[in-house]
Amino acid sequence: MGKKALQFHRITPDLQLCGTWNTPEQFDRFLNFLKEQKIPVLLPDQPGSGIIITFDDGECSIYDHAFPLLKKYGMRAVVFLIGAYIGKENYWDIRLASKQVRHLSWEQIHEMSDWGIEFGSHTMTHRNLTHLPFEIIKQELIHSKEIIDTRIGGCRSVSYPFNRVNSKVLAAARSAGYTYGFGGDGTDHLLIKKEALYITDTAKSLQIKISERPSSLYQYERIKQKIINMFTISTMILKGTTMRSSAT
Repeated sequence: MGKKALQFHRITPDLQLCGTWNTPEQFDRFLNFLKEQKIPVLLPDQPGSGIIITFDDGECSIYDHAFPLLKKYGMRAVVFLIGAYIGKENYWDIRLASKQVRHLSWEQIHEMSDWGIEFGSHTMTHRNLTHLPFEIIKQELIHSKEIIDTRIGGCRSVSYPFNRVNSKVLAAARSAGYTYGFGGDGTDHLLIKKEALYITDTAKSLQIKISERPSSLYQYERIKQKIINMFTISTMILKGTTMRSSAT
């Protein structure tokens, strides 16, 4: 199997208008499945085959609902922070609820880090890197890494926003000093393959995504994942090319 990442975003008991979320009960079932199937849960630098649990965006729901369950099962994970929005509301995203969602504070990040959660970069402003000039990509990657390195140290990983990566982004990630990159086809440490888990997923679809078998059902799951990911297109188009490196 090698190493493969499971990608989560928001863990909340409250109904969301997007597809990219999970309930705490659902997340609990996923972790229990990994435990019962004796599937190793690893951090990127640990040897052997297994699953890396990851969270994009670094929202407070991870601390509120996912972190207690990770501690329950003794499983560590990697959380990817948007550098310009740490401790702030998610104005980079399209607003679909009555209020903006808040990102993790440094106090929460330090508590999670002390327990064993690893933190990486999700760039500075969550833009589609493949649409940016090379120097701007480097700024997005370097500045966010420096912020995390300065506050907690050990920022070795990046998760590419919208799972968009090309040769230009890959070169910038190498230049910025990252060891691991999440998103891509799994052919490189900077292209670790991710399987997104959303509200529509079950333990059965989780098993299919991990094993990639049977191939027909795996292809169905990949198509379903792409359809749900279309919810992110509006953010990428409307905000992704206009954001600047300073947040409100």
